[in-house]
Amino acid sequence: MRKREYETLYEMEDIHWWYLGHRRLYASLLDRFAPRAVRGRVLDAGCGTGGFTQWLRDRYRPERMVGIDVSETALRRCGERGLTELLCCPVEYIPFPDASFDLVLSLNVLYHREVGDDLEALREMNRVLAPGGYLLLNLPALSFLRGSHDEAVEGARRYRAREVRELLARAGYEPVKITYFVFTLLPAIAAYRVWSRRDALDDVASDLWLPPAAVNRSLELLLALESYVAARLGLPLGSTITTLARKP
Repeated sequence: MRKREYETLYEMEDIHWWYLGHRRLYASLLDRFAPRAVRGRVLDAGCGTGGFTQWLRDRYRPERMVGIDVSETALRRCGERGLTELLCCPVEYIPFPDASFDLVLSLNVLYHREVGDDLEALREMNRVLAPGGYLLLNLPALSFLRGSHDEAVEGARRYRAREVRELLARAGYEPVKITYFVFTLLPAIAAYRVWSRRDALDDVASDLWLPPAAVNRSLELLLALESYVAARLGLPLGSTITTLARKP
Protein backbone atom coordinates (compact mmCIF):
# COMPACT_ATOMS: atom_id res chain seq x y z
CA MET A 1 0.00 0.00 0.00
CA ARG A 2 1.29 3.47 -0.80
CA LYS A 3 2.93 5.23 2.12
CA ARG A 4 0.53 8.18 2.13
CA GLU A 5 -2.40 5.77 2.36
CA TYR A 6 -1.01 4.43 5.63
CA GLU A 7 -1.09 7.97 6.97
CA THR A 8 -4.68 8.42 5.80
CA LEU A 9 -5.61 5.09 7.39
CA TYR A 10 -4.03 6.09 10.68
CA GLU A 11 -6.01 9.34 10.74
CA MET A 12 -9.35 7.80 9.74
CA GLU A 13 -9.76 4.34 11.20
CA ASP A 14 -10.95 5.47 14.65
CA ILE A 15 -13.49 8.00 13.38
CA HIS A 16 -14.65 7.06 9.86
CA TRP A 17 -18.13 5.53 9.48
CA TRP A 18 -16.88 2.59 7.39
CA TYR A 19 -14.46 1.40 10.09
CA LEU A 20 -16.84 2.05 12.96
CA GLY A 21 -19.60 0.13 11.18
CA HIS A 22 -17.34 -2.84 10.59
CA ARG A 23 -16.29 -2.86 14.23
CA ARG A 24 -19.93 -3.29 15.21
CA LEU A 25 -20.24 -6.30 12.91
CA TYR A 26 -17.01 -7.85 14.18
CA ALA A 27 -18.10 -7.38 17.79
CA SER A 28 -21.47 -8.98 17.06
CA LEU A 29 -19.83 -12.04 15.52
CA LEU A 30 -17.14 -12.43 18.18
CA ASP A 31 -19.53 -11.91 21.10
CA ARG A 32 -21.99 -14.41 19.67
CA PHE A 33 -19.72 -17.18 18.39
CA ALA A 34 -16.19 -16.79 19.82
CA PRO A 35 -16.34 -15.10 23.26
CA ARG A 36 -13.57 -17.25 24.72
CA ALA A 37 -11.22 -17.12 21.73
CA VAL A 38 -11.25 -13.32 21.58
CA ARG A 39 -10.05 -13.18 25.20
CA GLY A 40 -7.28 -15.69 24.60
CA ARG A 41 -4.24 -15.47 22.34
CA VAL A 42 -4.95 -13.18 19.37
CA LEU A 43 -2.97 -12.50 16.18
CA ASP A 44 -3.78 -9.60 13.86
CA ALA A 45 -2.31 -10.85 10.57
CA GLY A 46 -1.81 -7.66 8.59
CA CYS A 47 -2.47 -5.16 11.37
CA GLY A 48 -1.77 -2.03 9.32
CA THR A 49 -1.57 1.07 11.51
CA GLY A 50 -3.22 -0.78 14.40
CA GLY A 51 -6.69 0.71 14.70
CA PHE A 52 -8.56 -2.59 14.83
CA THR A 53 -5.80 -4.18 16.90
CA GLN A 54 -6.05 -1.47 19.54
CA TRP A 55 -9.85 -1.58 19.48
CA LEU A 56 -9.92 -5.31 20.06
CA ARG A 57 -7.27 -5.12 22.78
CA ASP A 58 -9.13 -2.39 24.65
CA ARG A 59 -12.56 -3.99 24.26
CA TYR A 60 -11.72 -7.61 25.08
CA ARG A 61 -8.41 -7.51 27.01
CA PRO A 62 -7.04 -10.70 25.43
CA GLU A 63 -4.40 -12.78 27.16
CA ARG A 64 -1.97 -11.97 24.33
CA MET A 65 -2.23 -9.51 21.42
CA VAL A 66 0.25 -9.78 18.52
CA GLY A 67 0.32 -7.73 15.32
CA ILE A 68 2.25 -8.52 12.14
CA ASP A 69 2.57 -6.49 8.94
CA VAL A 70 4.96 -6.15 6.00
CA SER A 71 5.19 -2.36 6.41
CA GLU A 72 7.61 -0.80 8.88
CA THR A 73 5.74 2.48 8.38
CA ALA A 74 2.50 0.88 9.57
CA LEU A 75 4.18 -0.84 12.52
CA ARG A 76 5.64 2.45 13.72
CA ARG A 77 2.11 3.82 13.90
CA CYS A 78 1.07 0.71 15.85
CA GLY A 79 3.81 1.53 18.35
CA GLU A 80 2.39 5.02 18.76
CA ARG A 81 -0.89 3.40 19.83
CA GLY A 82 0.88 1.56 22.63
CA LEU A 83 0.90 -1.80 20.87
CA THR A 84 4.06 -3.63 21.83
CA GLU A 85 4.21 -7.17 20.41
CA LEU A 86 4.76 -6.41 16.72
CA LEU A 87 6.64 -8.20 13.94
CA CYS A 88 7.46 -7.22 10.37
CA CYS A 89 6.69 -10.25 8.18
CA PRO A 90 4.33 -11.40 5.41
CA VAL A 91 1.12 -13.22 6.22
CA GLU A 92 2.25 -16.21 4.12
CA TYR A 93 5.12 -16.90 6.54
CA ILE A 94 4.10 -16.32 10.15
CA PRO A 95 7.04 -16.90 12.53
CA PHE A 96 5.14 -18.67 15.31
CA PRO A 97 4.80 -22.36 16.15
CA ASP A 98 1.75 -24.42 15.32
CA ALA A 99 -1.35 -23.77 17.46
CA SER A 100 -0.02 -20.51 18.94
CA PHE A 101 -3.30 -18.54 18.79
CA ASP A 102 -6.98 -18.88 19.61
CA LEU A 103 -8.11 -16.16 17.18
CA VAL A 104 -6.54 -14.78 14.01
CA LEU A 105 -7.79 -11.53 12.44
CA SER A 106 -7.19 -10.84 8.76
CA LEU A 107 -9.02 -7.63 7.93
CA ASN A 108 -8.68 -6.26 4.40
CA VAL A 109 -5.32 -7.93 3.84
CA LEU A 110 -5.50 -10.94 1.51
CA TYR A 111 -6.57 -8.88 -1.50
CA HIS A 112 -3.34 -6.83 -1.52
CA ARG A 113 -0.67 -7.23 -4.19
CA GLU A 114 1.86 -7.94 -1.45
CA VAL A 115 0.02 -11.20 -0.75
CA GLY A 116 1.15 -13.40 -3.61
CA ASP A 117 -0.95 -16.43 -2.66
CA ASP A 118 -4.13 -15.89 -0.67
CA LEU A 119 -4.71 -19.64 -0.21
CA GLU A 120 -1.21 -20.14 1.20
CA ALA A 121 -1.80 -17.23 3.58
CA LEU A 122 -5.04 -18.81 4.83
CA ARG A 123 -3.27 -22.13 5.33
CA GLU A 124 -0.52 -20.42 7.31
CA MET A 125 -3.10 -18.72 9.53
CA ASN A 126 -4.72 -22.12 10.01
CA ARG A 127 -1.38 -23.59 11.04
CA VAL A 128 -0.85 -21.09 13.86
CA LEU A 129 -4.45 -21.49 15.07
CA ALA A 130 -5.13 -23.93 17.89
CA PRO A 131 -7.73 -26.63 17.15
CA GLY A 132 -11.13 -25.06 17.76
CA GLY A 133 -9.69 -21.58 17.13
CA TYR A 134 -11.33 -18.94 14.94
CA LEU A 135 -10.45 -16.81 11.93
CA LEU A 136 -12.14 -13.41 11.48
CA LEU A 137 -11.73 -12.41 7.85
CA ASN A 138 -12.80 -9.31 5.93
CA LEU A 139 -12.31 -8.84 2.18
CA PRO A 140 -13.39 -6.41 -0.55
CA ALA A 141 -16.23 -7.84 -2.61
CA LEU A 142 -17.40 -7.86 -6.24
CA SER A 143 -14.96 -7.22 -9.06
CA PHE A 144 -17.24 -4.63 -10.71
CA LEU A 145 -16.51 -2.35 -7.72
CA ARG A 146 -12.88 -1.95 -8.73
CA GLY A 147 -11.91 1.69 -9.06
CA SER A 148 -9.22 4.23 -8.25
CA HIS A 149 -9.45 3.23 -4.58
CA ASP A 150 -8.15 -0.26 -5.39
CA GLU A 151 -5.26 1.22 -7.34
CA ALA A 152 -4.34 3.58 -4.50
CA VAL A 153 -4.27 0.85 -1.85
CA GLU A 154 -2.71 -1.64 -4.31
CA GLY A 155 -5.56 -4.09 -4.20
CA ALA A 156 -5.12 -7.02 -6.58
CA ARG A 157 -8.41 -8.90 -6.16
CA ARG A 158 -12.00 -8.76 -5.00
CA TYR A 159 -14.10 -11.73 -3.95
CA ARG A 160 -17.54 -13.28 -4.06
CA ALA A 161 -18.95 -15.25 -1.14
CA ARG A 162 -18.74 -18.51 -3.10
CA GLU A 163 -15.03 -17.96 -3.73
CA VAL A 164 -14.38 -17.23 -0.06
CA ARG A 165 -16.21 -20.39 0.95
CA GLU A 166 -14.11 -22.46 -1.46
CA LEU A 167 -10.85 -20.92 -0.24
CA LEU A 168 -11.75 -21.60 3.38
CA ALA A 169 -12.58 -25.23 2.63
CA ARG A 170 -9.27 -25.74 0.80
CA ALA A 171 -7.38 -24.12 3.69
CA GLY A 172 -9.02 -26.39 6.29
CA TYR A 173 -11.66 -24.16 7.91
CA GLU A 174 -15.31 -24.67 8.76
CA PRO A 175 -17.35 -21.51 8.02
CA VAL A 176 -19.40 -20.25 10.94
CA LYS A 177 -20.77 -17.13 9.23
CA ILE A 178 -20.20 -15.65 5.77
CA THR A 179 -22.03 -12.46 4.92
CA TYR A 180 -21.76 -9.50 2.62
CA PHE A 181 -21.76 -6.09 4.31
CA VAL A 182 -22.40 -2.45 3.29
CA PHE A 183 -25.50 -3.54 1.36
CA THR A 184 -27.70 -0.44 1.53
CA LEU A 185 -25.00 1.82 0.09
CA LEU A 186 -24.03 -0.57 -2.71
CA PRO A 187 -25.72 1.36 -5.59
CA ALA A 188 -24.02 4.61 -4.58
CA ILE A 189 -20.64 2.90 -4.14
CA ALA A 190 -20.96 1.16 -7.50
CA ALA A 191 -21.81 4.41 -9.27
CA TYR A 192 -18.88 6.20 -7.67
CA ARG A 193 -16.43 3.43 -8.49
CA VAL A 194 -17.51 3.37 -12.15
CA TRP A 195 -17.10 7.15 -12.26
CA SER A 196 -13.64 6.86 -10.67
CA ARG A 197 -12.48 4.66 -13.56
CA ARG A 198 -13.13 7.34 -16.15
CA ASP A 199 -9.49 8.48 -16.23
CA ALA A 200 -6.30 6.46 -15.89
CA LEU A 201 -4.63 8.70 -13.33
CA ASP A 202 -1.17 8.10 -11.89
CA ASP A 203 -1.84 10.15 -8.77
CA VAL A 204 -4.85 8.19 -7.51
CA ALA A 205 -6.04 8.33 -3.91
CA SER A 206 -8.26 6.09 -1.81
CA ASP A 207 -11.90 6.80 -1.01
CA LEU A 208 -11.00 7.55 2.60
CA TRP A 209 -12.19 11.06 3.33
CA LEU A 210 -14.26 12.20 6.26
CA PRO A 211 -17.74 13.58 5.50
CA PRO A 212 -19.39 16.20 7.74
CA ALA A 213 -19.98 14.97 11.28
CA ALA A 214 -23.75 14.56 10.89
CA VAL A 215 -23.32 12.53 7.68
CA ASN A 216 -20.55 10.44 9.20
CA ARG A 217 -22.74 9.64 12.21
CA SER A 218 -25.76 8.81 10.03
CA LEU A 219 -23.73 6.40 7.90
CA GLU A 220 -22.29 4.79 11.03
CA LEU A 221 -25.82 4.22 12.38
CA LEU A 222 -26.92 2.80 9.04
CA LEU A 223 -24.13 0.22 9.21
CA ALA A 224 -25.02 -0.48 12.84
CA LEU A 225 -28.46 -1.56 11.62
CA GLU A 226 -26.89 -3.59 8.84
CA SER A 227 -24.54 -5.29 11.30
CA TYR A 228 -27.49 -6.52 13.35
CA VAL A 229 -29.03 -8.15 10.29
CA ALA A 230 -25.73 -9.40 8.83
CA ALA A 231 -24.63 -11.15 12.03
CA ARG A 232 -27.92 -13.03 12.32
CA LEU A 233 -29.43 -13.53 8.86
CA GLY A 234 -26.68 -12.43 6.50
CA LEU A 235 -26.89 -9.97 3.60
CA PRO A 236 -27.14 -11.00 -0.07
CA LEU A 237 -24.66 -8.44 -1.49
CA GLY A 238 -22.36 -5.69 -0.32
CA SER A 239 -19.05 -3.96 -0.93
CA THR A 240 -17.26 -6.24 1.56
CA ILE A 241 -17.46 -9.84 2.74
CA THR A 242 -17.05 -10.64 6.42
CA THR A 243 -16.41 -14.20 7.57
CA LEU A 244 -15.99 -16.00 10.85
CA ALA A 245 -14.55 -19.49 10.38
CA ARG A 246 -13.35 -22.20 12.74
CA LYS A 247 -10.43 -24.61 12.67
CA PRO A 248 -11.81 -28.09 13.46
